[in-house]
Amino acid sequence: MSPGEYRNVETGAVRYFDGTTPLPGGPNAASWQQVSDHYHAEGHPPGHKDAPEPVTHEVSFPAGTMVSPGEYRNVETGAVRYFDGSTPLPGGVNAASWQQISDHYHHEA
Repeated sequence: MSPGEYRNVETGAVRYFDGTTPLPGGPNAASWQQVSDHYHAEGHPPGHKDAPEPVTHEVSFPAGTMVSPGEYRNVETGAVRYFDGSTPLPGGVNAASWQQISDHYHHEA
């Protein structure tokens, strides 16, 4: 998995994972959805020794991935679409990937 903040779908708890540590739990544990590609320092004073370094690169998700709800941009076409968290990203094996740009829907008038 890529570094970022993940939400436990059962408890709603949000935790940062560095991309090298596996998600906690066993075979029947609740799953986790990525909610951000970087660390939000709420609750940690700046420079606190336990606060991980923020990740600044963008995370790309391949077609067919079930992603958390939000707006995603197609890295090839630039098209922006909202996905509800229950529909996989469109496209086949060689389709362009998608990057999350927001965790909610932006209504354009």
